[in-house]
Amino acid sequence: MGAAGLAIALTCGATACSVIPTGGKSIAVANARKGNPLSEPYARVIAVPPSADWSPEEVVTGFRAAMASVDDAGREVARKYLTDDFAGKWNPYSKVTVYKQDGKQDEYEKVPLAQEGSEQTRVTLKGTVTAEIDQDGRYWPGISPLNEPFTLVKGANGWRISAAPDGLLLSEGDLDRAYLKVDLYFLDSAWKGLVIDQVRVPIDPTSNFAKTVVERLLKGPSSLLRKAVNSAFRPGTELIDVTTENNRVVVNLTDRVDADRIDAMSAQLAGTLAELTNGGWGFEVRVDGEPYYSDTWLPIDAQEQAQFDPWVTPPEVYPYYLAGGALRLLGKDSVGQQVQGRAGEKDDARTHPAISGQGQVAALSKDGRKVSVASLTPGGEWRDWITGDSLTPPSWDRYNTLWAVNRPNDHASAVVRHDGRRQYPVSAPDLETVYVKSLKVARDGVHVAVVVKEGTEEQVKIGTVVGRDGNTSITDLQAVVPGDGGQTIEDIAWKDGKTLYVLTGKSELLEASATDEPKSLASDSRIQSITALDGSLLAGAKDDNDNRQVLSWNRNSAKWEPVVKDETGSTAFAEKDGPSSPAYPLG
Repeated sequence: MGAAGLAIALTCGATACSVIPTGGKSIAVANARKGNPLSEPYARVIAVPPSADWSPEEVVTGFRAAMASVDDAGREVARKYLTDDFAGKWNPYSKVTVYKQDGKQDEYEKVPLAQEGSEQTRVTLKGTVTAEIDQDGRYWPGISPLNEPFTLVKGANGWRISAAPDGLLLSEGDLDRAYLKVDLYFLDSAWKGLVIDQVRVPIDPTSNFAKTVVERLLKGPSSLLRKAVNSAFRPGTELIDVTTENNRVVVNLTDRVDADRIDAMSAQLAGTLAELTNGGWGFEVRVDGEPYYSDTWLPIDAQEQAQFDPWVTPPEVYPYYLAGGALRLLGKDSVGQQVQGRAGEKDDARTHPAISGQGQVAALSKDGRKVSVASLTPGGEWRDWITGDSLTPPSWDRYNTLWAVNRPNDHASAVVRHDGRRQYPVSAPDLETVYVKSLKVARDGVHVAVVVKEGTEEQVKIGTVVGRDGNTSITDLQAVVPGDGGQTIEDIAWKDGKTLYVLTGKSELLEASATDEPKSLASDSRIQSITALDGSLLAGAKDDNDNRQVLSWNRNSAKWEPVVKDETGSTAFAEKDGPSSPAYPLG
């Protein structure tokens, strides 16, 4: 093979193969395995050993391609590019650095040889780091310059690498071909809800995808969630195999779970394998090849995760909104219905409604010093739950606990929660010396998002809720929308347990998560607030004449459309007491 053909990626489907370059920009390849959990990988990189006549740059290019070879799990071919001494020291498993190249500059920067015939040189790979993947498989997005040096020495067999960074160095295209993006499902601290742990799993061409994913599930959650979630599987449980039989996926384990954890285990497996099976395959669990029970088999419905935790795929849930200070429920006909209790009466003393999952509404007083709660039942009265100097708008979690942040000054914040009986402080060391503008707990009860103001910059961070009651903390906060000069954040809203919508002060709508760079969705200068639930995204809007309306994002037309109808059926913007502040339960 000549220098021009240093490395190739081989895309193999059921009937054909084609050659595509590695190390360059990402190439979109249809996921042929979706809906078929036992199908083989669709993309492979064929690693080739170096040639004695290759230049230093060609050797580094070949090494990069060999690192991307999923067929060579031990990276034995990649080690052939290294000197004997360095081959024994290089650790490809420490981390994965993901990068892209600018295209406007040379791929490599080479140190000129000291003199003709010199036997040592250095080649530096240039570009942009876009993410890192740790040993747990957790994907950490982040932009930084790529300047990776490779030291090479020349020997009897040509140039070899004598020093290079540990771990794998993969282009974004290499990553797409070598790793599988997986949502692992675990249980919350109360064993009542499901929590998604998004990880990347290396593709093993000798195994099927379902087996690879279940093996990773049995290893447990990533480090970020380890203290916050549970797994139904007993420690030490191993996977024997995953097969198919009678249109169901059969998972064969070495051990059973505790009797009261069978439903939880079933939900974990169904949720984790749902995307691979396209939601259309049922499941069965066996132990050592035998039926789970002594007298019968254990079937698992394809949508078991939704039956275990309705918030995974919420049933028909209607939003609420304010009109003239009164809370209304938006029904099927898009006409507002007055809610029961005091919350349904006109009251200009409260704003920023938050709806619980159990028929209660919380609202912030206009002076920001009190959060009050009312039941949405006849006779439901307002009761003060949380008081402070300057409070954020309230947020409910799935356990019917109310959250808020007190800001005694511009450089201090204290997170508190109220369970209906008493108020508890929440340990959040990373937030104590900053100004928290907003806090929202996700519907899984484990992920939490905060808007933090430091100086003139505002940024959005996502962290983890650990513990319950009086021993609760927020840990591992990471920026998902970094500060950008004078950028301001107007509102945040959880779509689900892994995706957050962010509304900036420029009315730009972003979609953010802990495992991806934020994406811009739309801009509309009328938008003031947002709320979301699964596939529905609503916004409170105000036009130039202070007329108000609730808008819904139409994904097909990529436009905002008015939602609330008046008595005549019109959806035109109404005057100052028109629809505003939409809120989904636990939104």
